[in-house]
Amino acid sequence: MSAELTSSQAATGRPLTTQQQARMRARLVDDLQQARELEARLQHDVADGIASRRGSTNDEVDDPEGANTAFEGAQSNAMVQHTRRHIEEILAAMVRLDDGTYGSCERCGSAVSKARLDARPATAFCINCAA
Repeated sequence: MSAELTSSQAATGRPLTTQQQARMRARLVDDLQQARELEARLQHDVADGIASRRGSTNDEVDDPEGANTAFEGAQSNAMVQHTRRHIEEILAAMVRLDDGTYGSCERCGSAVSKARLDARPATAFCINCAA
């Protein structure tokens, strides 16, 4: 139970206790570290792919492996962008923890359920507004 919100807190939108805030912050910090490590690995993979094609005289249009190489590069770039967005979401969640709005939906203001916070600690929206 990482978020450790009681049912009444999730239902009423009451603020987190100091202990709950500390636990959630630790989880977000861990998630942030993992996401930054993933971003670095993905960027390394993209750079390796570019370096492996540098100086090549093969035209990807005529190269039977060209389409796969281009697809893999595009896929890796998309994964880097997705990871960066996740990092931004985690940082925003940490700001919400600091300003006391963590656990409240940014769109409608209702409480975000305990189960949702446990599953997606960086979420800014209740399940209804996320859909």
